[in-house]
Amino acid sequence: MQKGDAYLALVREMEAVSSLPARELLALVDQAARVRVLELQGERVELEVRVTWEDSMGRSVRITGHALGPSTLLHERLTESMVIGIPAE
Repeated sequence: MQKGDAYLALVREMEAVSSLPARELLALVDQAARVRVLELQGERVELEVRVTWEDSMGRSVRITGHALGPSTLLHERLTESMVIGIPAE
């Protein structure tokens, strides 16, 4: 897996989720991961993005993403996360 390309794709996928309207973002909390499969430089890369609560007060969520590479001999995986504040309504 080309780690630079996979990381860039993962961050873009996470940014797309983080830019959703608050109502749509909150609908993803504690749901199954969103999975997207891409081909990057001839390799299959699976992107998984999941949203969970960051705090018990419901004021922020954590978006966690994984990029899983195609290797069968070596487990290729990148992980990144970000915390997004939820605006008060």
